[in-house]
Amino acid sequence: MESHSRLEPSQTIYDGELQSQMDLNLLPPSPAPPSKIKSPLPPRPPNPLKRKLAVDALLDNPASAVSDSGVKVIVRMRPLNNEEEEGDMIVQKVTGDSVSINGQTFTFDSVGNTDSTQLDVFQLIGVPLVENCLAGFNSSVFAYGQTGSGKTYTMWGPANALLEENLSSDQQGLTPRVLERLFSRINEEQIKHAEQQLKYQCRCSFLEIYNEQITDLLDPSQRNLQIREDVKSGVYVENLREEYVCTMKDVTQLLIKGLSNRRTGATSINAESSRSHSVFTCIVESRCKGKADGISRFKTSRINLVDLAGSERQKLTGAAGERLKEAGNINRSLSQLGNLINILAEVSQTGKQRHIPYRDSRLTFLLQDSLGGNAKLAMICAISPSQSCKSETFSTLRFAQRAKAIKNKAVVNEVMQDDVNHLREVIRQLRDELHRMKANGNTQADSTGDYSASWARRSLKY
Repeated sequence: MESHSRLEPSQTIYDGELQSQMDLNLLPPSPAPPSKIKSPLPPRPPNPLKRKLAVDALLDNPASAVSDSGVKVIVRMRPLNNEEEEGDMIVQKVTGDSVSINGQTFTFDSVGNTDSTQLDVFQLIGVPLVENCLAGFNSSVFAYGQTGSGKTYTMWGPANALLEENLSSDQQGLTPRVLERLFSRINEEQIKHAEQQLKYQCRCSFLEIYNEQITDLLDPSQRNLQIREDVKSGVYVENLREEYVCTMKDVTQLLIKGLSNRRTGATSINAESSRSHSVFTCIVESRCKGKADGISRFKTSRINLVDLAGSERQKLTGAAGERLKEAGNINRSLSQLGNLINILAEVSQTGKQRHIPYRDSRLTFLLQDSLGGNAKLAMICAISPSQSCKSETFSTLRFAQRAKAIKNKAVVNEVMQDDVNHLREVIRQLRDELHRMKANGNTQADSTGDYSASWARRSLKY
């Protein structure tokens, strides 16, 4: 694995709830919470929306492909840094899909050792993601891990990897590789299905969640944006800017602009610590028309690429003042995500119905379709092999193990529509056939003078 030039701040990964044994200086002191915490999100509509997109897709098109998808989890181990020694390594890769720490073995879809590359991650996660997208499935990738484990490096690569002269860099991250592959495959598909008039269009947005407030990274003046939910659009961010893109160059400009506006700050562990969750979304729409039946098919798929901030121990990072407030909000948000993962895993394993607390945080509310809903989900869990990160690494692996148990219900988001001109032509042909039969004195009319339904069905075949 290449040198990690941009790593995340030190953090502790939670197991779903704030751990009582956690360092007491992690968060600033606060009064005892009331018996019921008021959700910062808008109230649920009078008629609760129950997985609207997935249900509607099944009703509108029963033949749609349905995928009972488990979460794909890969673990990536970063190399030791200059301050760590070879003898400090406490994590060992046992097989291609299992890892051992303190004698306990965890098994996932794949495990990348310290020499794994950005290309390895792309082949495991990025290639199937693009194919699922073109097939009409929603797809999401979450990067989760402890401080300094390389989440941002894995998702984006170092900053200079996005520059035009470095587009082929070995250090290029997952996001630019996915988008480059996407445009390449779109061009291939449009050429291959030119007779069906296949056309694609893509639009992108980029946001961050900082201190539980949403900011548009493509227009930083748009702050404290609100999440809305309605029957037609599902969950969306109001007034979030979307840009249509046609080439990889268009996307690269958006990525550079968005990343330059993302909140970072220095701690004692990381000089460029990510202080927010970032969500880059690409919506891909396609339209084609069948040559034989004249039916137009519309597909819409969404790619969410999520780089999560990491929780922190105050005594390790030396956070104070504003940095301490940021750490508290990051920890709280990740704790709510962990709690949601626990409940979804339990529901998937036991089949028992439980309230799913999507509205506990903006992150989980915004990405609820990715978590147990209409999407294929992959998680990249980054870990450190060092003895000094033992508890955080163990916690990350436990989180990943629970996430692996979640089952999503992904469907192909496709709508079919008869072409008006084709229907007019069918009607004209039927009229001509009827006139010919009348002129020839055809005896297929029944006693009432009407032509039988069976004749009409036969005529519609031609």
